[in-house]
Amino acid sequence: MSEELQARFAEAVRTHADALWRLGRGYEHDPDKRRDLHQEILVAIWRALPGFEGRCSMRTFVLRVAHNTACGWVTRSRRRVPLVSLDDLDARAPGPGPEERVDDHYALERLAELIRTLAPLDRQTILLHLEGLDPPAIADVTGLSVTNVTTKVSRIKALLVKRFGLEA
Repeated sequence: MSEELQARFAEAVRTHADALWRLGRGYEHDPDKRRDLHQEILVAIWRALPGFEGRCSMRTFVLRVAHNTACGWVTRSRRRVPLVSLDDLDARAPGPGPEERVDDHYALERLAELIRTLAPLDRQTILLHLEGLDPPAIADVTGLSVTNVTTKVSRIKALLVKRFGLEA
């Protein structure tokens, strides 16, 4: 790989490091396995970078490669936690009432666990939304239509509000 590509790789990884770690947390609970996933993501970015033609932003490119790698990770891994659709998750019993709410750390862990149980495309969509990408950018990464992204994000948010016993 040329020095120019090495510099672009280093810049891409440095610029998006926090997002890549958060993404890993959304796909893998176990810290050791999460580090392995992170390494796989970095290797995938390294391999894909020569094909980057600038038709999208570097952020979109890096997140697309990272999410595709993480989806493959989930598919290859033998999970004990079953993946569920939004409809199935919504049909389950609601989360704790207001009197049972706990501190922010526990709530973030619950949120991360709920996100990890989503089907890969739903997980990818909400994680990209939480990273601050707008619907057109999420659509570019996922291959969904902008309308579908907006609908998925809205449904997932409503589900989270319901599961956390919050007022809309």
